[in-house]
Amino acid sequence: MNRPTLIALGAIGALVVIALVILSKSPAMIDVTNTTPELPEGIVTPTTTNPKASSLPVYDVRMPEFTGIGRWWNTPDNEELNLEALKGKVVLIDFWTYSCINCIRTYPFLKAMHEKYADHGLVIVGVHTPEFEFEKNPENVDREITKNGLKYPIALDPDYATWNAYHNRYWPAGYLFDGEGRLRRVHFGEGEYEENEAAIRSLLEESGSTLGDMAKTEMTIPDFSKIMTPETYFGLTRGEAFADVEGPVGVDVTLKASGAPDRDRWMADGVWRFMEEYVEARTAGALFRFKVQATKLHLVLESNDGTDKVIEVMIDGVKVRDITVNASELYDIAEFMDGKEHLVEIRMKDGGVRFYAATFS
Repeated sequence: MNRPTLIALGAIGALVVIALVILSKSPAMIDVTNTTPELPEGIVTPTTTNPKASSLPVYDVRMPEFTGIGRWWNTPDNEELNLEALKGKVVLIDFWTYSCINCIRTYPFLKAMHEKYADHGLVIVGVHTPEFEFEKNPENVDREITKNGLKYPIALDPDYATWNAYHNRYWPAGYLFDGEGRLRRVHFGEGEYEENEAAIRSLLEESGSTLGDMAKTEMTIPDFSKIMTPETYFGLTRGEAFADVEGPVGVDVTLKASGAPDRDRWMADGVWRFMEEYVEARTAGALFRFKVQATKLHLVLESNDGTDKVIEVMIDGVKVRDITVNASELYDIAEFMDGKEHLVEIRMKDGGVRFYAATFS
């Protein structure tokens, strides 16, 4: 996922420090697939001479308190976690949001790390900071936690208070702290699973845990070279790929789609309404048309009134399936085995389907 960013980083190949030190408080954000940010000079302090110490650098940054949390999951009685409760633990703070495909693809790794190392002193805290308004709803977050079997502590950060305490700008983003509460590693995006697990093991052993010869966790990484179409937003705030003239906010407009759009562009036919975060197909028979190149297409969709809405999916003019849209979430729309350019058409069998974003894998 791509968005403007104010990150300014130096020193190639090193890890990034929490932007408590280096970032402004601007709300610019970015969702990333896999990136290794760089570290400004003068931040790293010498590592300890303890013979058990890991080779990870020690950053001159301490773990901020959790602030502005609306709800907790997977803590004792779902009560608030604080730094006192985490004292002596190796802690991985994972910023995520449930409709983000990049975040979703990290679930297997996070679940594996929790299952493998929780009894050895690792605590993963998932800080759910919403990208869209519907992701502020605790019921929606609760549904996704349950559906995906996430067992580690999770905090709902609806107003970006904890996000801003870290000056974070990424989904997903992982901040790894040692048993003394010091920042030791930061990773933005997917991937580097082997390196992340090695860092976790190193800090656990530094804290006195004996891990023995546990096998490394094997993870699958998508072939990003086949994803040519970028993440696409449909609302007025960030929508830049519409092939026609957008309507004014909150007003029903009748659109006419003629032909097919260029690759990475979309067009629509029928009655539509443009809003800041989404566009809504207002009537049955409305058509969404999008030319993409990837191996899988996912759409963030929702029903405008909580009732089931059926959409018909066609690839290159051939119907492939019907999908029922209700919950506000990421839907798997189509798979392209050849990874080539294809025209995706979605016809609404019911009006009231909201389109937020398209992501690919």
